[in-house]
Amino acid sequence: MLFNVPGPIVDTGRQTEQRPSLWKYRYLLVLLSLLGILVVYQLAVILLLRKSFVLSTSPFQGTTLINPYQNWKGDGQEKISLHAHSDEVWFTPERHTVDEIQSEYKREGFSNIAITDYGQISERENSGFIRGFEWGQNLKKRHLLTIGIKKSFYDYFPVYATRENLNWVMDRMKKLGGYVIIPHPKLFDSFSREEMSSIGGFQAVEVYSPFGDDPKILDTLLSQGRNVHCMASDDLHYFPEASIKHFDQPTWKNIIQTLGNQRGRKGESFLRYIVTAEGMKDQTSVLASLESGSFYCVKKFFQGAEDPKVPKVQVTKKNTIQLNSKERYLEIRFIGQMGEVLQVNPDTNNAEYTFKETDSYVRLEMIALTGSILSNAIYRNNN
Repeated sequence: MLFNVPGPIVDTGRQTEQRPSLWKYRYLLVLLSLLGILVVYQLAVILLLRKSFVLSTSPFQGTTLINPYQNWKGDGQEKISLHAHSDEVWFTPERHTVDEIQSEYKREGFSNIAITDYGQISERENSGFIRGFEWGQNLKKRHLLTIGIKKSFYDYFPVYATRENLNWVMDRMKKLGGYVIIPHPKLFDSFSREEMSSIGGFQAVEVYSPFGDDPKILDTLLSQGRNVHCMASDDLHYFPEASIKHFDQPTWKNIIQTLGNQRGRKGESFLRYIVTAEGMKDQTSVLASLESGSFYCVKKFFQGAEDPKVPKVQVTKKNTIQLNSKERYLEIRFIGQMGEVLQVNPDTNNAEYTFKETDSYVRLEMIALTGSILSNAIYRNNN
């Protein structure tokens, strides 16, 4: 008689219950793999894309005084805006068009404007159009702004960048013909004074910004013998309601702006800008003014106010700074090493200050009735 040996009991119901958990592990494995790839990639670019700069740590020295305004010509002035964002980036379709931005700024008396979208350059046939873009997508808002650059490039540091990595980015911007600016350093404390003192490659700092004004940042850098310029920008993202209601916007854009609370804002448009000499308004001449520091930074106190007039600044053979303006200022300040106020002239449209042997640089601040004006530094040089 043959014995019938039963096979193992299979719990099919239990197997069915285990399958979903196996899929969960597979999804988790895929997620961890992608995270690992991102970590390896980020570490690789951090180690490979680096640059070091030899930075000055001593004050300006020399017998020659460099005055960026010495060749300032004409009695007029050109208002230039160098930091505005449009709807041309795929993730900001609700913003304003380039034509709308240019039209509004022109109506407010601006001679030219740069569209500086995130990661890309707006292309226009107009030869005088100012090219630029803003680099950086990280959460800490450690962005870099560049003007006049020939082409944009990818942000290789989406999570983290060391100071040497930032140096590499700025060096690449300059090699592509860009003038490099540190924008909104006080936003989330993205760039501390100590950090700006440790990195190189930038030529200006946005000391007048909707996210915080701090001209004293300049003195930290100038006192180290670094000829860093001021910058004043609206950092435009949205116009106030008074402007938007005149635009012929599609319904979907109106809905997104309303849901995103972009409608009805007072806005920061038309308040912060630079002023170049008369006729210096196309990209080529604006870049030349930026490179030499031959421009002023202006912050108006309220919208609709008259533009404060910038002065003419000359340096005589006896090393005396002479300031003359068509506007009578509430106060003129001469500022030197480490932000020391060297002289104050109240209620006047002209002033003089003679360089002392202890002065390494002098910059000027003019407080007018409707706004404040910053000059770039007049500094010592051996050449």
